[in-house]
Formats: sequence, structure tokens, C-alpha cells
Amino acid sequence: MIHMIEREIRGFCHNNFQNVAEVFSTNLNSDEEVGASFTVIQNSEILVDIHGGFKDKEETDPWNADTLVGVHSTGKGIVSMIIALLIDQNILSLDENVSTYWPEFKGDGKEEITVRTLLSHQAGMYAWREKVHEDDFLNWEYIVELLEKQCPFHKPHELICYHPKTIGFLVGELVRKVTKKSVGEFLKEKLSTPLNAHCFIGTPEIYHSNIATLISAPSLRKAFSDPKNIDEYTLVSFLNPGNRTKTANTKEYRLAEIPALNCHSNSRSLAQIYDYFLNSNFISKETFNKVTSIEVKGEDQVMKKPMQWSPVGFSIGGGKLFGKSSQSFGHTGWGGSMAFADPENNLSISYTMNMLTGSMLGDQRALNLVEATYKNL
Repeated sequence: MIHMIEREIRGFCHNNFQNVAEVFSTNLNSDEEVGASFTVIQNSEILVDIHGGFKDKEETDPWNADTLVGVHSTGKGIVSMIIALLIDQNILSLDENVSTYWPEFKGDGKEEITVRTLLSHQAGMYAWREKVHEDDFLNWEYIVELLEKQCPFHKPHELICYHPKTIGFLVGELVRKVTKKSVGEFLKEKLSTPLNAHCFIGTPEIYHSNIATLISAPSLRKAFSDPKNIDEYTLVSFLNPGNRTKTANTKEYRLAEIPALNCHSNSRSLAQIYDYFLNSNFISKETFNKVTSIEVKGEDQVMKKPMQWSPVGFSIGGGKLFGKSSQSFGHTGWGGSMAFADPENNLSISYTMNMLTGSMLGDQRALNLVEATYKNL
């Protein structure tokens, strides 16, 4: 379906990247997009920063330059940067046991799980064994205590199993133990406020009126109703509990800190943060090289694809979605959002949107934009 009235693109696009704006317009005027933003920064210079469409399904509230949207797991890349800083400051060690910092995290072999093992998705803590409801995510102490008490699903390093939801609480509690601050507070202090970037885990209510409503595309509903896509790993890791846009659009959810799921940001802020991580002295070069290296690679049982994870949880390489460099690092998000940096080309790119499609990796809208960008480098 092509919209009779063309949705307008706003923002800035360097003359050399007009093809990117054309691809963005094609996306925006398809039935797979409602509102979105896309940003490209190279050598700390903004080359593309465009947005368009609407914040709501009824298409009455235009998407503006500062519109925020829930980016789900794309926020995990930002959490990885926070961990990288704590490693650089010698507050955390990758090779130390998690239980050294978090004494309650023990029993059933959990005391053998190192920080490195946990963050690279090899700890076997990729789901809750107890039945969990969406509302439980609003009760930090309860949801963390369940993880403290449960037995891992496998021994450390035995399998690669992406932790879609649990990792936010596991890392978040680790950060709380060593800094006495939440992930959201630490993000605000170390990245968002210094950079004047709109990136939140636990979004203040003052920003809620400019948050886009998340909308489920038919392909999203189909992806998780198709029996071929559902196995034991999917059932426990993604569907206990499931993701509902109805819940994600509530005030309570936006205010809460659910680090693996409810980062709210926009493409400009995410690209700006990746550019800062790439080009500033936020961490030492030695630490940067360590945290953006490949810690483990192989078939990920949860993602059902070969994955390469860094020691702090960045996805490395990323295929075509992360451009043409094997050194690229970042993270994708449920429904299509993504943000990554390419050190070889000194490039930071992000895409955010409110129409959630059924792709877990390699959303075609983002892929088309990245490919158009790299044609001009």
C-alpha cells in the first residue's frame, strides 16, 4: 500500500547522501512504516539526521526532531558502554565472579559465572524458571530475587544463549551493587546529560508527551504465532512474559527501569552516543579494544543464528545491517531499531521507528538505509 498523500521528510541530509533520503522516503510511504528517524555521523560530523511520519497510529501527531520511541534491545548497546566504563575505572573486572560483587548471586553453580561469561550470553540465565508477568518487571527486588535463587539452564560456557530480558536485571543489579546507582541514573550522569542526548532507561514524565506510540505490524504478530518459530528457548526467553505494545505504551512502563527492554531514545541521540564512545576519551583505547573484540562466536540457541558477542554484550560484525566492517559493534532491537559504530570508517548510525515488524535481526527498512549510506563512503 502506497499512501495517497506522501509523508514528508524533515531534518538534514548532506548533498552526497540524498539517496539515503530517497530510501527513507520509500520506507516512510510504505505500509511498513508510520514514523521513524535515521542518523549518520562520521568523524563527529552529522551527515544525515532525518525524520518523518507520525507518532500515532491515527497519523494525527507528526514525528518531530526530538521524538522519542522505545527501542527495546537497541538500548543494550548503551548498557554495554556503561559496563565498559566501570571496567575502565577498575570498578568491575571481566574475569571476576559475579558473586564477588553480588553475594546473593550464588548457588547451583552461579558462583562460577564470571562477569565476562554473563555479559557474553554464556551464563545460562537467559530466562526465568518461575512464571513471570509483565507487571513483575515494575518490581525490581522481586524479579532480581527470582534470578538470585534459580538454577542456570546450563553450565557456564556450555552454550551461547542470548538473554533477551533477564540480562537487563542481571547487569542492572550488578551496576547497583558496585555504584549504588541504577543503570538509568548512571546513564544520565555519564552519557545523556554530558552529551545533551535524549536517551533514557526510566524516562522522566516530562518527556512522555513526545514519545511515539509503538504499533505492532502484522508481520510481528505472525512471527510469534507461527509454530515453526516457537521452541523451548523461545517459550522461556521471549514469551515468559511476552512483549505487548499495549504494556510498552503505558506511563508506568515508560517510567520504570527495565534495562533490556525500555530504553527510550531517538536516532540522533543514539548515534551521538556511539560517536562519543568511538572518538572521545570516555574509556581508554586498551579498554575499547577489549570490549569491542569477539568474546564468543557460534550458533546462538535463542537467536537461532550464528552470533558474535563481545565481552560486554555488543553484537560484533552484525552482517550487512552493521555495514561492511567486521569490526562494527552495536545492538539491534525488537521490531527493527538498531544502533552501531564502525571504527574502520569512524561511523555511527542509528535507526528508530514505532512500527514493529517481525524481524529480530536484519530489519529490511534499516538494512536498505545502511546499504544506501555505504554507497557514498
